[in-house]
Formats: sequence, structure tokens, C-alpha cells
Amino acid sequence: MRDFINRHVDPSTRLGEVLFGLIMALGITGAVRFGLAEANNRQLFIAVLGCNIAWGIVDGVMFAMLALFERGRKARIVKAALNAPTDQAAFEAIHQEIGERLEPLMTSAERDQVYRWVLDQARRSTREEPRLLRKDLFGAVSVGTLILAATCPIVIPFLVISSPTTAVRISNTITVLMMFGIGWWWGRTVGTNPLKSGLGVASIGFVLVLTTIALGG
Repeated sequence: MRDFINRHVDPSTRLGEVLFGLIMALGITGAVRFGLAEANNRQLFIAVLGCNIAWGIVDGVMFAMLALFERGRKARIVKAALNAPTDQAAFEAIHQEIGERLEPLMTSAERDQVYRWVLDQARRSTREEPRLLRKDLFGAVSVGTLILAATCPIVIPFLVISSPTTAVRISNTITVLMMFGIGWWWGRTVGTNPLKSGLGVASIGFVLVLTTIALGG
């Protein structure tokens, strides 16, 4: 399963999905405690797990939709380039689509060369209507599975600890530690200080926990 997810979801997406799932779990434990004066472990377990299952489904669908949108965007670039009356008009159409991304990275001459490559590629390609591919569906499944897997350690305290308050505190602690691990991994991946990255991400979770406690959660 790990290899399956790694093949279909890039590192930045994996990071974001797990982090958002953990933040969602922190928010849900606080929200349930606000809404239920005597929330029991079963209610907390169902709330956290159910919410993140729903989040995984929604985010999986959005992953596939965004992949389709990006494929449509590429098709639009090809269509605009091919329909342009002159090369210069084609370059302008391409610039409207990708110029902002390239401007900070390249000189004007380098951008013109990239536009030329894009135009040449567009002329060699065949026009196809954007459609969902199998890899999009696999990516959507990977996203949902990733969020569910990240949720499992968080809900274990609600199954093994009798006191709801203690279970919430331990669940929150696990969540913050996982956020530290995510920050550490992100720091190593992008080449920054892993400890600072880990502490920075964990601080977000810690502040959310303190806020929940301060408000009575």
C-alpha cells in the first residue's frame, strides 16, 4: 500500500493531506466536546473517524477533479497555440497561461525559448478531450487511504482508555507528535533544518490544542 500511494501521490500532496487530516482531527475532538457535555468515547471515536473518512472521500474526489482540470488547462494551451494566426500571437496565448510561473525563474529570452518548445510540442500533438484517467482514480484512492491511515493512531485512545477526557488529551498528544514528525520529514525533504520544521508544524497543533482547552474542550 505504501508503494501504491508513493506511485500515485507526490510528496507535497502526501504531506498536505496527512497534515490537514490531523488538523481536522484536532478540530473535531474540540467541536464534539463543545457540542456534547458528556461525550463518551464511542461518540468521539465515531466523530473523528467518520469525519476523516468523509474528508478522505471528498479530498479524493477533489484530487481527481483537479487532475482533470489541469489536463483541460493543458488542452486549452494547445488549442490557443494552434488557433493563433501567428507565432507571436501563439506566444502571447501561452504566456497568459504559464508566464507568471516562469517569470521569476527565467529571463525574457529563456521564456521565449520555452514558449517556442511549447508551441512546437502543441503542433506535434493530437487534440484530445480531457477525461479522467485510471491514474487519477488511483490517486484519489491513495489520498483517501492516506488520510484514513493517518487517522488510525489518533482514534486508538478512544478504544483503550475509559476516561473520555484522558482519551482526548492522549489523542491530541499523538496528533501533535505526528505533526512534529511530518514537519521533520518535510524539513529533510526540502533541505531546511528538520528540527525547526518539526517544531514549527507541531506548534500549530499545540496552539490548536491549547485553544480548545481554553474554550472548554
